[in-house]
Amino acid sequence: MPTDRTASADKRRKSLRQSVVSKQKTPGGEYVPLPQEDLELQGRMSAKLLASLGEDEQFQESKIGEVLKTNAFQAAMAGLISMNAVVIGLETDMTEFQYWDFIEDIFLFIFAVELSLKGISQGRRYFFSCGNPDIGWNIFDLIVVGLGIVDVITSLCFSTSSGSMATLFRIIRLLRIMRLFRIVKFLKQLYLLAFGFVEAIQAMFWVTILMSVVLYVCSIVMVRTCGRLPNDDPHAEFLHEHFGNIRTSMITLFVLMSSPN
Repeated sequence: MPTDRTASADKRRKSLRQSVVSKQKTPGGEYVPLPQEDLELQGRMSAKLLASLGEDEQFQESKIGEVLKTNAFQAAMAGLISMNAVVIGLETDMTEFQYWDFIEDIFLFIFAVELSLKGISQGRRYFFSCGNPDIGWNIFDLIVVGLGIVDVITSLCFSTSSGSMATLFRIIRLLRIMRLFRIVKFLKQLYLLAFGFVEAIQAMFWVTILMSVVLYVCSIVMVRTCGRLPNDDPHAEFLHEHFGNIRTSMITLFVLMSSPN
């Protein structure tokens, strides 16, 4: 675990610092200070040892990061997510099978291990840093794994529940389907397609704003010109009904724009 690894490294650093002896024992059993040259030499040796330990830890973390970025690991995780998607679909239809929860827990354990390795390789600060290009995926993975752990804990603590608690548990369990979105991260083509879809949604949003402004302006014109005709006009009733105010006028213009026939 990362905590044990960090504690072990701190213990080694502490022992190295304590190994810098500032006094030496004389034949008479007394301790006298070492010469300044000896102290400086021991300090340099201790600093080199501490630096080597830091380099070893960074090397181990970089090796973990390299493994996580390999094509084999990426393909394996994509395959696991695909298998999890199949399992969720089968679980939805074949509710009589008794071991779905156990299989889901296995997938959750694998995803939790992968998230832990990613946290070790990137470091806690960089993992949540805004400068990390994968911060969005890191937070998403953390939410997905966290919801899975909450689901397991609640299932163990509240095996039988009813009412609002049962509804809450069903909602938490339903959120496991969010794991399927993680496959977008591992498939480049699918990621590009999803990214383009998000960009298209943004463009559609601004098109909606523009069309709303156009319809609003046109509806004002229609209300003031066609919606307030005198009652003796042969088309007054129809125009008053469809262009009598801004709201109905905007709806009428939208209907004409979407289905002119």
